[in-house]
Amino acid sequence: MRRLTDSPETLLALYRISQAASTSSSPREAYAAIIEEIQRLFSPRAAAISLISPNSGLLEIEYALGYPANTDDLSTHLGKGLSGLVAFHGGTLLCNDTKSDPRYVKLIDNVRSKMAAPMIVSGHIIGVIDVDQSQPDAFDDSHIEQLSAIADEASRVLQSVWQRRQRDYQSEQLNALIEVGQNIVSNLEVQSLWKSVVEAALQLTDAKMCCLQLLDLKEGKVRAQAVEPHDEDFIARISELEVADSLAGSTIRTRRQIEFANITTPDYRDLLDAPRDREVTSGLSTPMIYEGRVIGILSVFTEQRHRFPNSERRFLQAFANLAAVAAQNAELYARVFNSEELLRKSERLTTLGLLSAEIAHEIRNPLTVIKLLFSSLNLQYPVGDPRNKDNQVIREKIDHLEEIVTKVLSFSKAPEGIFTNWEIDGLIADTCLLVRHKMSQLKIQLEHRPPARKARVHGNKGQLQQVLLNLIINAADAMPQGGRLAIEAKVEKNDQRKHVAIYVEDTGTGIPENLVDKIFDSFLTGKAKGTGLGLSIVKRILRTHHGDIQVAQTSSKGTTMRIELPLVS
Repeated sequence: MRRLTDSPETLLALYRISQAASTSSSPREAYAAIIEEIQRLFSPRAAAISLISPNSGLLEIEYALGYPANTDDLSTHLGKGLSGLVAFHGGTLLCNDTKSDPRYVKLIDNVRSKMAAPMIVSGHIIGVIDVDQSQPDAFDDSHIEQLSAIADEASRVLQSVWQRRQRDYQSEQLNALIEVGQNIVSNLEVQSLWKSVVEAALQLTDAKMCCLQLLDLKEGKVRAQAVEPHDEDFIARISELEVADSLAGSTIRTRRQIEFANITTPDYRDLLDAPRDREVTSGLSTPMIYEGRVIGILSVFTEQRHRFPNSERRFLQAFANLAAVAAQNAELYARVFNSEELLRKSERLTTLGLLSAEIAHEIRNPLTVIKLLFSSLNLQYPVGDPRNKDNQVIREKIDHLEEIVTKVLSFSKAPEGIFTNWEIDGLIADTCLLVRHKMSQLKIQLEHRPPARKARVHGNKGQLQQVLLNLIINAADAMPQGGRLAIEAKVEKNDQRKHVAIYVEDTGTGIPENLVDKIFDSFLTGKAKGTGLGLSIVKRILRTHHGDIQVAQTSSKGTTMRIELPLVS
């Protein structure tokens, strides 16, 4: 005897349902396709697809025919009613007279016959399909067999749609994570960064609230940095908490994500950062980990009771770790910025010292002449003549001036103790690190081309970096609309002596032809606010290092400066 499930009507219904796996763009479209085939086969009084909610644990109607528009109040507990029994035990059920069946629970009017079949995915019951008729004895075993086949095919279709939906969702999350990650990693102002992180966390999830706290491991405290939606009172209340009194404490101790199913219960009453008055129910605290240590906690809270799936947990952990990297990036930038400021202060002091030395050197020559001429005059006056006193004072003041000039020249000399061997590639790399953000802001592409082999020079690192900084700043000034700046080091041989040549090449406006031979002269400048000392000091520093600098080439397409320093063998 041929089974009813082999009938053309049933096979056509199963085929149409199977097609929904590829044609449905959402689960709701798949539900509609399944119910449509059930209506064709059974012409029911009512039919419904109900799924077990992971959040509430109830059997909730997802899509129905013949039910009221709002089915929120029609959810049932597993094991209660015919559908609840099927969801609990997994077998099919048939009821031909609801009035005489004590297991039946009335949800809608005018139902006398009912059958229900479980939807099973990978051995787990996910829901139930039930079909109702208004007259008794409307169904038999063959109808149950048909519905069971429909439920099996519907389970496969829904699993396929959910998986495709999940892949699309993960792809959207990944794209969003990349986009948001680029934004927060480029944010170098710390407080603005925290605000961006919590705003992005809300944007990337369905959470109602997000809170970011930083861990002070030495003091054993967590400090609130940002909360969205913003609430001054809540931030003030949780501004600084002991780890033991914090919701985030367990996350810090375990270094793992901790889920809070319902923070409205009395268990969380003593935790000050549990937002019980914020209309939220469930929460997930995620550690912000950088280089194996927890630096903070990112917590999200949902309005409804929510179970965070593994995909959502992994996503939030990746985002929290990205935020930790961004935080360290901002902190590193702050340190580099401070280092740059200190270097610039050192540069100004060096400039002042070299300028003083230059002035002292120029004074010393005429002062020596004055002293010699004054001595050659051999002025002699009678005893008691007041001019003898004047003669003595002049001699003393000339000696005093000579002593001052000698002290200035001695002070301006770099002590030999701070001269040491430096690898030129590392020295250039450190200098590029100092200016990389500034160059990025000016839309200048900074390129560092290391030498083919390691090369070392003997000198003062600070002064050599001052030389490079001066050339980089000059090149940047020549490229107001942005451009390219390349620094390349080469080992070259000249007159049987090896040396390191550093080329600083820009794509700027070039040096005017009438200034090329004079740019290293003191007080020569083409800048409105320039002192004309920069390149003069550069040349003086390089000469104290037994090196030199020259213009290798210049044109309207750019300039290349060449630095030469002795190579340490």
